[in-house]
Amino acid sequence: MGWGFLALWVGLPIVVATLVVAVMVRSRRGDRATALSRVEEWVVALVGTGALLVAGGSAVFLVTAGIQVFTREPSRVSGFPLGNALVPAFTEKSSAIVDAGYESAWIDVTGLPDGTRWLLYLELALPLLATLSIGLAVAWLAIALLRGRPFVRSLPNVVGVASIAVLVGGLGSQVLASAARASVVAYLGARHMTAGDMGDGPYEGFMGWSLSLDLAPVGWALGLALVAAAFQIGVRMQKDTEALV
Repeated sequence: MGWGFLALWVGLPIVVATLVVAVMVRSRRGDRATALSRVEEWVVALVGTGALLVAGGSAVFLVTAGIQVFTREPSRVSGFPLGNALVPAFTEKSSAIVDAGYESAWIDVTGLPDGTRWLLYLELALPLLATLSIGLAVAWLAIALLRGRPFVRSLPNVVGVASIAVLVGGLGSQVLASAARASVVAYLGARHMTAGDMGDGPYEGFMGWSLSLDLAPVGWALGLALVAAAFQIGVRMQKDTEALV
């Protein structure tokens, strides 16, 4: 079982990647003044092949994540933020610990409604779609480089779509994660499951809604948008150069 798993998920991608690298290197156009050296060809081909494998893996995980979210019973939901959590008992063993608490918890829930399952799935799917779009954009660029025409008209559009996917995937997944957990709490009974209804007492409970945005995807998206703009300028310059020649 173990060797079969390794052959399927490790050996097969390596064999496929090797074949794709060979095809990508052989498919490049004739020699140009700006042609890549043989070593550069293989480096670019390896990068492009890796990007294709990442994109393919993301597509596979999109399917497996959907199967797990919609068919698993009970459903495991992790990352629940806790409010007014009790101090862990093991901290009493050290006098150096002044205070402690739990920040999150996971639970297994049965009978989740479809709306909640869709929120949980989209939380996983949006980052995978962003990774898929980036992998395709990198592979597209690698193929363009191997063909000696890096500034093709479609490339700025591909990179632009990737930047939007990174922005939506990065921020949307965080919002959907909070919405999914709030939906689970509502399904379980918000009044009995949240700590807010119990005052300031030592009651362990979930927070009904908690959102702390990580804005790093905004920076990545802006960077990709700038790259798309640079390639758009390159497309125009290449077109003008070809017209002069």
